[in-house]
Amino acid sequence: MCTSFAVYHKKGAVYGMNFDTDEIDLKLKVDCYQGKNFFYFSALIENKYRDIAGFNSEGLFICTQAVEYGPGFKPGCDANDWSAFDILDEVLKKARKSSEFFEILNQRVISYPRNPLYPDLGLHTMIADKTGDAFILEEGNGTNIISPISDDFIVMTNFANGKFKETNYNKVYGVGADRYICAYEYLHNNIHSFDRNKAFEVLRQTSQKNTLCTIVFEPLKNDIYISFKKDLEKIWKISIAENTIQSTDGFLSNNKIQFTNGEMLVQDLVCLYK
Repeated sequence: MCTSFAVYHKKGAVYGMNFDTDEIDLKLKVDCYQGKNFFYFSALIENKYRDIAGFNSEGLFICTQAVEYGPGFKPGCDANDWSAFDILDEVLKKARKSSEFFEILNQRVISYPRNPLYPDLGLHTMIADKTGDAFILEEGNGTNIISPISDDFIVMTNFANGKFKETNYNKVYGVGADRYICAYEYLHNNIHSFDRNKAFEVLRQTSQKNTLCTIVFEPLKNDIYISFKKDLEKIWKISIAENTIQSTDGFLSNNKIQFTNGEMLVQDLVCLYK
């Protein structure tokens, strides 16, 4: 169960995400493809690292998190369906703007994997760009449900946003509704002075006991700030242009480390600074 958002204010854009789950291994990756630089945040799920969030040097952000669709939902199983975990890499490599996603989609229907133990749970995806265009993508019965941004920000937790298109923000319900309302009100009240510090604050307010990672993206600078296990006193800065990660807030020194072979296990990173 996670919380994510995209915010647009006078000075630009900020994206944020809390990754909340049971203790699992995490990986950070950087890459370069056809002149673009990329960042991937991955988690070890069923013995395979899955990309949960990503960001490219054009300022495009995409993340996927759990959603409760509710009883009676029947996902499509067409051979032409596009798996959610395939979306992230393809969109980051091919798109500069959120709107270009629909050209890549090309009539395909998104399908999200199901766990037989939790038939009401699936996944949904946020895609945002630095120009102010963002939307949430969810699975319908044989179709795609799109919830576009309608204000200066967009928030995604763990209920299906598509069910509440005409609903006041404080009337939503379901898993993560409390976090959604909290984030919405904070973003609304601070939109005119929003910055990286306020992004971390809204993620602090919506964190949970099992928050493993907190990430803030600044697309105009191509910088990423990340902390682990709710320890927001210690923050690392990732540069996708330099392929480096640097200790910043809360550390005695600001050491800069080069990514080896383009990736780094979070447990190895944390152990370096114990």
